[in-house]
Amino acid sequence: MSFRVRLNSAIRRRIVAWGLPDSVFVEVILRLEQRLKQDPQELLWRARKPFDGMNYGFLMVDPTNRFREFLFIFQVMYSQDEEELLIVNCGYRVMSL
Repeated sequence: MSFRVRLNSAIRRRIVAWGLPDSVFVEVILRLEQRLKQDPQELLWRARKPFDGMNYGFLMVDPTNRFREFLFIFQVMYSQDEEELLIVNCGYRVMSL
């Protein structure tokens, strides 16, 4: 079953405010809007930190500096009708290798 993924304007603004390289920004949006919706049961995990609830996360190597990685975490909730995935919180960290 395929779900719709909803990023509200506050979450979109937060992601834009991170100032990611364009290619990383595009990849983040694609992973949220295309990859997550296809198989959330495989990609979501239950955690208490950094966000209490269902989380989706992934690592990406910075294409402008191969010695840096981005770690992205998104808190996800199912909508009341269970047809949408709602991104309700997000964060990221940059790590040097």
